Amino acid sequence: YFAQENVLGYPYTGGQVVYILHQVPALEREMLKRLKVQGLDITPRILIVTRLLPDAVGTTCGQRLEKVYGSEHSHILRVPFRTEKGIVRKWVSRFEVWPYMETFTEDVAKELAAELQAKPDLIIGNYSEGNLVASLLAHKLGVTQCTIAHALEKTKYPDSDIYWKKFDEKYHFSSQFTADLIAMNHTDFIITSTFQEIAGSKDTVGQYESHQAFTMPGLYRVVHGIDVFDPKFNVVSPGADINLYFPYSEKEKRLTALHPEIEELLYSDVENEEHLCVLKARNKPILFTMARLDRVKNLTGLVEWYAKNARLRELVNLVVVGDDRRKESKDLEEHAEMKKMYELIKTHNLNGQFRWISSQMNRVRNGELYRYIADTRGAFVQPAFYEAFGLTVVEAMTCGLPTFATNHGGPAEIIV
Repeated sequence: YFAQENVLGYPYTGGQVVYILHQVPALEREMLKRLKVQGLDITPRILIVTRLLPDAVGTTCGQRLEKVYGSEHSHILRVPFRTEKGIVRKWVSRFEVWPYMETFTEDVAKELAAELQAKPDLIIGNYSEGNLVASLLAHKLGVTQCTIAHALEKTKYPDSDIYWKKFDEKYHFSSQFTADLIAMNHTDFIITSTFQEIAGSKDTVGQYESHQAFTMPGLYRVVHGIDVFDPKFNVVSPGADINLYFPYSEKEKRLTALHPEIEELLYSDVENEEHLCVLKARNKPILFTMARLDRVKNLTGLVEWYAKNARLRELVNLVVVGDDRRKESKDLEEHAEMKKMYELIKTHNLNGQFRWISSQMNRVRNGELYRYIADTRGAFVQPAFYEAFGLTVVEAMTCGLPTFATNHGGPAEIIV
């Protein structure tokens, strides 16, 4: 689900959507600025290519062409998945997309030619499946390619290469790792968010570094998958929009008109699809987290840790924003984490000290939510087993909220 409204909360629509929708208007502004300075009368165009979903369930994902907010010449171009039986109408998990990629690439090439009436000058791939399509397109059209992996799965799932057969039915890592190797070696340059994404640290292996040499028994062995010293690597970290995320201490800029909505979200006695459980003690500071509900993000791990710490439960409330119980998820991992969350609430009798809020799509209000948590003398916690960058860490810190994160991945470079 890639769109500008009503998609946050669906699987894989957190940072994945936000990064690119921030990236494109910024790219367009920079291109327009440089073209003007150089005296060139050229109108640049940027197309975000993604999948068209005929069963769009209240989103614009069934719309072929959609203008990007905050831009003049940028659009989302959607192309459907297709098989010999026709158009694939329903959502497909990112782990299940591989059989469609080659046909999708051919269809995208035709749509690009029709829309641009020319070949693109640069193709930027995002995420494993997007980078495979970008590699195939760049090879077919003979144009420059950029790769932005965001989060390579190999380091997020320990031993997923050695035990690939155990994982393959659910995650299809044999296809994904192969696609990642093709993209990182075919591309002209690679952009990462942090240094650790390339080469890790003295204690951890980098995402790209983990592809240098590995074995998938019975399938193939990689002896030189990538050179992490290759000059094609570039570190360009994302940031938070300072118009939305600014310190809680800047009182004159605070969006106090949103406080009644935020108080309803946090403290209402009503339990429904948007918020489950109630907070009885409003005078306690709030421990706060916001992420997608999957195994790697480890929201249930944070809840379990809190549930088993009597002293912490006495001192603070815990608020988790994650998943969207208003929508039926088709993601198996999300289902498993949701079941675990319900069990933790019941087993540890968390109602009264814990609040589970469905994913929030209003970024303006989310900025004020961080600041409101800071007003309670609260803190932000990012409990992920692995995080390639950690956009919520940057957002929380920019709002002046004390921030704690696991020492795995990008946050280790953000929190210094």
